[in-house]
Amino acid sequence: MREFLRLDNKLILKLKIKPLSPLLIKLGNKEKDSEDKDGNYIGFLTTESSTGTKLEYNGGSEKISEDNRKGEIYIPGSSLRGAFRDRTLDIFDNNEDELEKLYGVSEGEKALKTRIFIGDAFLYKVDDRKRFYSDSDKISESLKDILKSRSITPIDHFSGKATVPLKFEYTTENFLSEITVNNISLKELKTLYFILRDSINGELRIGNSKTRGFGQIELEIEEMVYYKYFGKKELVKDMNKYFERVEKKSIKIGDKYLCEVLKLKENFNKIDVENPNEFIKALFAEVE
Repeated sequence: MREFLRLDNKLILKLKIKPLSPLLIKLGNKEKDSEDKDGNYIGFLTTESSTGTKLEYNGGSEKISEDNRKGEIYIPGSSLRGAFRDRTLDIFDNNEDELEKLYGVSEGEKALKTRIFIGDAFLYKVDDRKRFYSDSDKISESLKDILKSRSITPIDHFSGKATVPLKFEYTTENFLSEITVNNISLKELKTLYFILRDSINGELRIGNSKTRGFGQIELEIEEMVYYKYFGKKELVKDMNKYFERVEKKSIKIGDKYLCEVLKLKENFNKIDVENPNEFIKALFAEVE
């Protein structure tokens, strides 16, 4: 397997996931709850008591000394990765070689490590997450506030008769995920923006029961951080117009930055498909 020989840059993108239609948690029938183990469903995090683990809540500095989560809902990173990979392949005009350079491949001599890592997405609101670290007898109460349910009675298309009623458990809460891309190219950064645009246009779905209207999501940039290493070319000219330096995380020797950490200015986070901001204009004006 070919290894990374150097790190030219790194992009960390925090995304807010906003359901435009319900996200399916579990599907069963009223007579017997039969949870489907299909990995396409939004999942339940059921790990308990990882003593000594420290976890930082999204966007904050508050930490806990023990990980005692039980029943916390989340979107698996694998589901998000699948959706991103499918959209990327479309944008790359079904060029598998280009796709594998980013997402990797695990076949014999052709094996290549992935450069894109998509984390599990957890509830966006810090207070909602905290509730899953409370006593176990409060977990069900927390879930009642976050989960909703509804039932339908499907019709068998062959017999025309009603079948066993289905009960859907779903959520419409916002989530937060983090994407890391090592050695991102200009084309790959543009591709991420195309995917964000597609989500705004209602073209991105995750999970199961899409044909029943579930799983449509819109993505928003919560934060974009770019790690620029000494002597490497910038992806966009005059990056200081669009990014601000994070001094605490940057590494400097003398008057040279070995690693300059740049954060996209907040006013460039929002994506307006009809009226793109100046950073997006500059990004797409660059020649690959």
